[in-house]
Amino acid sequence: MLRRFVHAFIWFAGLVVPAAFSLALLAAPTARPEPATPPGCDRSLADATANIATMKARLKSLGTTTGADTCTATRLYFLELVKARAVLALCKNGAERDRDLGRFDADVEHTNEAIAARCL
Repeated sequence: MLRRFVHAFIWFAGLVVPAAFSLALLAAPTARPEPATPPGCDRSLADATANIATMKARLKSLGTTTGADTCTATRLYFLELVKARAVLALCKNGAERDRDLGRFDADVEHTNEAIAARCL
């Protein structure tokens, strides 16, 4: 009886153990590909860049004058920077994303300081 039990156990282990190891290997985490860019990002990035360029040109045309027009233009430029930063954060990835986000953060901070100096 014991001999039959040992024999059955060996057969059972011979079937179960290799299957368990093969399942463990299949379930092992694999290298994840870089996340795909959401649809419409190329267009959104191009629009954001164009809007920033338009607002920057408007600010340059106003020069160093102070007044309601300059405050409004600076605030609108700030808004475009923040929107472009959000688009960039969603649409880019990797080291280029981090570098560009740092640049946008510096531009946002500088523009915010300009609003505080000119408009308040």
